[in-house]
Amino acid sequence: MADKVEVPIRMLVFTSKDCFACPKVERIVHKLVGSGMSHICHVSTIDVEKDPKIAEKNNVRTLPTIMIDEDIVLQGLVSESDIRDVLWERVIGSIIEREKVFETRKESLLYLSKNSYDSLVKEEFIRPNIGDYIHVGVMQQMIISLIALDKLVPNLLYQAGRDIGKFGVGPHLLITLHPEIGSEVRADKRFKEVMEGFVRYFSDNQSLNVPLKLAESATITEFEVNRALLQVRGLATACGAPYVGEPLCHFTAGEIAGIAEVLTGQNAAVQETRCIGMGYDFCEFEIKVSDKEIELDLSEYENEYIVENRSQHFQVILHDIATRLQDSFISPHDIFKRGNIGNEVHFTKLQQALVALRLIDPHCGSLLYAAGRELGIFGPGRDVLQRYLEDENYSWPLTIKQALTILNKFFHFGMNQTAKERWDVKIIEDGDDLKLRFFECAISSGVPECGTTFCDFTAGYIAGRITILTNKDCIVNETKCHGTGYDFCEFQINEVE
Repeated sequence: MADKVEVPIRMLVFTSKDCFACPKVERIVHKLVGSGMSHICHVSTIDVEKDPKIAEKNNVRTLPTIMIDEDIVLQGLVSESDIRDVLWERVIGSIIEREKVFETRKESLLYLSKNSYDSLVKEEFIRPNIGDYIHVGVMQQMIISLIALDKLVPNLLYQAGRDIGKFGVGPHLLITLHPEIGSEVRADKRFKEVMEGFVRYFSDNQSLNVPLKLAESATITEFEVNRALLQVRGLATACGAPYVGEPLCHFTAGEIAGIAEVLTGQNAAVQETRCIGMGYDFCEFEIKVSDKEIELDLSEYENEYIVENRSQHFQVILHDIATRLQDSFISPHDIFKRGNIGNEVHFTKLQQALVALRLIDPHCGSLLYAAGRELGIFGPGRDVLQRYLEDENYSWPLTIKQALTILNKFFHFGMNQTAKERWDVKIIEDGDDLKLRFFECAISSGVPECGTTFCDFTAGYIAGRITILTNKDCIVNETKCHGTGYDFCEFQINEVE
């Protein structure tokens, strides 16, 4: 059973329809990758006219531009031999580097898992002022936005979940919830006990003092020696989600696979066969275990038509989730269809997913930023912003400083506070620089120092809100984060001239 997750190296090709050199370079890249690197390298084409913020965030000024991971490796019209040489050199270098990064990722996830366990079982809260639960809508906004924006994300989410399952607290929690797992040595019987453990893991565990609130209930609908179907209701990643026509719970599928591998000692593969996002009122996972390697094909989620369809409906889907989130605070109806467990989930489930993704694929940071910005511009809450603007007697468009004053009030608005995405927000004036400082952020609170910032979605959201208040573009960079050794997150706002 392999210890390491095979995650493709991310190659970004920045182009535009008016760039005469771009088609040739793009063809060469796809030719070279397809002829010998497709199993280790994934090419994503970024149209700078459609996604200018991703280009700006990566400091792309020349077309075409090729990036591997976070580094620009080639720009302009270059020959096939130049591209081949650089690709081989950088891809091999990235493989070696990822061997080192894997250990860092493993250590970080183990640290997060200890935090999660201490919070759940020992009641040692990571966020002492606000508690360790967030609204499920917050989780869905970020996860679904990633799926909508990039065709590699379903695979990355699965791999990130598998990491969490293998190195996280999940196996220990399953044994805590169902001790029979630890006493069964026969492989077939052990798999059965592991499945029973999953039933408890995804059920309301308040009475067992493991209140993850991942889902309302779970049942085993089919069971064979090496295969089972697990049906989960009220799963946090999909409950109440709008119809999107495809599965949403890739991270959960990966986590189940990782936990199953640890507890059965076999290889495992998990596929979400039914999902609330596909129009069902539950999520269903097919779980297979074997002593041999099991192929898991996620290529259908990379179909270009599906990806294009996701992007076209992206704004509507995000807006719908955000609206449901706000409506759930004032409506007597169970909008997210979670039954008795309510609309909260332990925030470490979101945190583990985003941290693992960020460490696996840095480009996910740009995707989250773009998604957050879209939600900031098109999402609900503009009426609240307008009310605060009138209270301050400001005239639109606002200055950056005025916009931050309005945003500070907005983030303290009752509904936003109830979502528990953060505890407090302060405006920091550092000379000519204006910054927002967030405390007890749901994404990075308790993350170990690893030299990485994690709150790209929040940065993008701030940028989007400032854009509609000032009628100007801006770039928001997270300059300080729990991941870089601080006990808060700080965002610097830079106006685009």
